[in-house]
Amino acid sequence: MYPQYPHSMQDDEIDLFELASKLWARKLTIAGLTAAVAIAAVIIALIIPPTWQSEARIYKATSTELAPLHSIQQQMGIAPTTSDESFSVFNRYLNSPSTLRSVFEASGLAMQALEASDSANADALLAANFKDFSKDLAIKRSDAKKDGDEYTNVSYESNDQAFSASLINDYLLPAAQQRTVTELSGSLSSALAQQISQINRNIETIESKFVQTVNLDIMKSEQALALAQRGGISTLSTDRFTRITDETLFQLGTNILSKKLEQQRTLLDQYRLISTPKAGDTDKPLLSEVIPLYLKLQNLKALDTRLENLKPVNIDEPAMVPATPIKPKKTLIVALGIVLGGMLGVFVALIQIAIANRKEKQRINVGAITPTQTLTPEQEMEALRK
Repeated sequence: MYPQYPHSMQDDEIDLFELASKLWARKLTIAGLTAAVAIAAVIIALIIPPTWQSEARIYKATSTELAPLHSIQQQMGIAPTTSDESFSVFNRYLNSPSTLRSVFEASGLAMQALEASDSANADALLAANFKDFSKDLAIKRSDAKKDGDEYTNVSYESNDQAFSASLINDYLLPAAQQRTVTELSGSLSSALAQQISQINRNIETIESKFVQTVNLDIMKSEQALALAQRGGISTLSTDRFTRITDETLFQLGTNILSKKLEQQRTLLDQYRLISTPKAGDTDKPLLSEVIPLYLKLQNLKALDTRLENLKPVNIDEPAMVPATPIKPKKTLIVALGIVLGGMLGVFVALIQIAIANRKEKQRINVGAITPTQTLTPEQEMEALRK
């Protein structure tokens, strides 16, 4: 039988000083593992490609920047577009999937994805790359109440240092601005077309009324002349102070009525009618009521609604080429490597100590050593080797 030893509470207790002594005896193991993991962390930090981030900040446009738009709107007599409205339209296009898709293609990112794939999975790879592109691009609009001002931050992460700024400055912001200008220009052109159409209708109404009035007067004069001829009235047959009405027009006599009719028939040829233009009428005068409308019409037609010089927003801080990458954080990686390496070394040392203690107890049970004996670190290492 094996010798029996009374159970002692010391078997369940941990002697921290003894444990520290045993760990110190395995300092080379701990240091070696710590150094190995730290070296691996350094290698990882060096081989990970750097990630660069550029950022731009956009504010609402100033009155000077919106001046080309306001000038045209003032001439048209319509309410000016506010900086808030222009800023909202810009942000809508800045976040528009169609805008992002066009930037993805125009910047060459789509072509790079296609060159790295075969035709079989081109669509899937394009979709995956566009998703990654959308994740790398961050667009955040500020909270005016919280941040004290209203602006939009645009940032982009890329493995290419210069491209991180180029994508924002050369592709994204110009695309959003151009689409904003196109919408504002389209709205302006639509309003301008409506005004021109309304003026043309007003001119047509005035000229049509004039033609109808002249034709009606001619018809009345012709009827009165016929009555005067049948009655043999050649001269004025009434007192000059008597009021002549349409019913008594024949009393003017054939002489006066003939001259009046001749004047009425030539009246239509004396004026230039905008609604019914005729060859050779360009030198003729316009109707007095048509003149102000015609001048306004010409001014409206001369307006340029393309807004080529319009700046719908104020790009206060364009994206700059970053000086340092945001990833990888080499110092943090190495520090974590040292910490994890140290933890791994201590863990391995503790396992070795546990194994050595277990073997010691087994040897005590078989009488190899007395329970009062304590193994030295060298003996523990020898026990581990056995």
